[in-house]
Amino acid sequence: MKYLILSLLVIFSFSCSKKEQIDNVKIISFDDETNIDIKDKITCKFIPLETTDSCLFGDIFAINIVNDKIYTINRKGNYLLVFDISGKFITQIGRRGNGPGEYMSLNNLHIDKEKQTITLADSYQDKLYHYNLNNYKYEKGQTTFYFSDCCWLPDGNIAWAFHGGYNTGKRDPHYIKITDSQLNTIKLLYPTNFTPESPMVPGRLFYTFNQKCYLNIPYIPTIYEVTSEKLIPTYQIELGRQKFASPEWLKENAEKNLYGTISQTNYISGQQIQETDDYICIEYYAKGLNSHIGFYNKKTGESFKYKKSDFIKQTGLTGFFQLKGTYENYFIFTMLPDALKNSYTTIPELKPIIENIKEDDNPILCLIKFK
Repeated sequence: MKYLILSLLVIFSFSCSKKEQIDNVKIISFDDETNIDIKDKITCKFIPLETTDSCLFGDIFAINIVNDKIYTINRKGNYLLVFDISGKFITQIGRRGNGPGEYMSLNNLHIDKEKQTITLADSYQDKLYHYNLNNYKYEKGQTTFYFSDCCWLPDGNIAWAFHGGYNTGKRDPHYIKITDSQLNTIKLLYPTNFTPESPMVPGRLFYTFNQKCYLNIPYIPTIYEVTSEKLIPTYQIELGRQKFASPEWLKENAEKNLYGTISQTNYISGQQIQETDDYICIEYYAKGLNSHIGFYNKKTGESFKYKKSDFIKQTGLTGFFQLKGTYENYFIFTMLPDALKNSYTTIPELKPIIENIKEDDNPILCLIKFK
């Protein structure tokens, strides 16, 4: 286990003119050479999400599993669907439109078990929609402001991220805004003069672990814990020979078209991570859309890193697609039914699923944890 313990260690926060002092940041290092057969180290569960005439979608953008119910936003953001833990469809919450309680493009959801509410975030209409968690009826809406993603903090406040930056009126954009539940601004965080157009965002800009919120900007290697008062640098990602572009290079070369520019280089195009009690999982793209996956043991420092195609060959998880979240120490991935349907598998649990699915069915959830 390696730690970065340099009292004067400095990294850029994409302000290029401002520096941030960082102490005791844990380095998450993924080895270039992985010779271990990961198939023998993991265990998998599979949940095929039921397909009906009123419940048909291509892939998942956001997912939350609470009290044995699966809440999913589809990739296009126009449905919030509820399934039981076996994958049986229960209902849709709200509907797409411009009326009260109707949304256009959802990109996040938050479940408050204490208040028994589910909140949907619509980044197209800049609104929050609150529904009753028991009967799924619409309760109220709130008009927000521009945002790319949001996350609820343990103290009830909300963290908002926006690629274009939030301003104080002094032309000093900040990537993060903290508000209370009534959307009153508390603080702006992460000052930056890098406001990219067309960034590649493989997943979420925030993730939660043990009720804490973490900021996961896709084109930098630092992961921050988010509080109402500050960002706390927590992890520094190292991917061996595969590197992140420097802040200076990004500012000079990629602000107008981040993905279009960086995808033509050897730099990492984008990354996202999720975290369980024992492991960190990273999904990242290099040289454009060449997908990779890695796992890091938080207790031993052991790591595994693969091209996703090699990971699929080793595990036999044909149709294995993208990292979506976590649940009870499992990492949640989706599997695409069209690829899975036409495959042969040696995994006993997948055989009945392959026999029963159709190529245009809803995705299968693949839950992975280490033995």
